[in-house]
Amino acid sequence: MEFKFIDKTFYDEIAPISLELAILHAKSRTDLFFEPVLMTKKDFRERIKIKGFVGIAAYENDVLVGYCFCRIKSFKSQENANSKSLWIDELFVCPEYRRSGYGTEIFTKLKEIAKENDCFIIEFDVWQLNDTAQSFYDSLGCKTQKVTKELIL
Repeated sequence: MEFKFIDKTFYDEIAPISLELAILHAKSRTDLFFEPVLMTKKDFRERIKIKGFVGIAAYENDVLVGYCFCRIKSFKSQENANSKSLWIDELFVCPEYRRSGYGTEIFTKLKEIAKENDCFIIEFDVWQLNDTAQSFYDSLGCKTQKVTKELIL
């Protein structure tokens, strides 16, 4: 597998598969996501300008199989020491490549990036109803850090 760091030139490759993720969200949470839309070039460029942004595109035989948008975040720990985390915004593997080890390889690359940037933790949110993602992250040794509750009004 080959990894490339995402920059503004990746829009045409990333946008169509990010739409697949938007469709998945829209099907799962119709109360939050009304209609999936293709990310605009402007939105894409703004996103990759976010402080600490790291994006990777994963290729197998020159075919894009997945991507990840994440960012390095700094925060103060309870001991008042400066700490960093790698926050995953999106990790997506194209459906036809799932259950073939690509997600694991992408996550392994994220661990390398986190260590290279002196992060002490990788964090992310997973929808409770996304059993596939829950199982995937559990298989990698990830643990539940906290639970967010909601009351829809």
